[in-house]
Amino acid sequence: MSTDDDTDFGADETGALGDEARAALAEIDDLPLAERAPAYDALAARLRDELEQSDPSRVSPR
Repeated sequence: MSTDDDTDFGADETGALGDEARAALAEIDDLPLAERAPAYDALAARLRDELEQSDPSRVSPR
């Protein structure tokens, strides 16, 4: 799988895929096919959590 078109996922301000996301995708690509979907789901959940935590417009629960 090429990560060249994955700039929307884990991208920095320039649109380049971050090193950590690129490494995670490479690790997933090395897994057996049956294990890839759960690994992609876990990565998506982790990146979603990181994005939500870094969103300055998000109001912190009190």
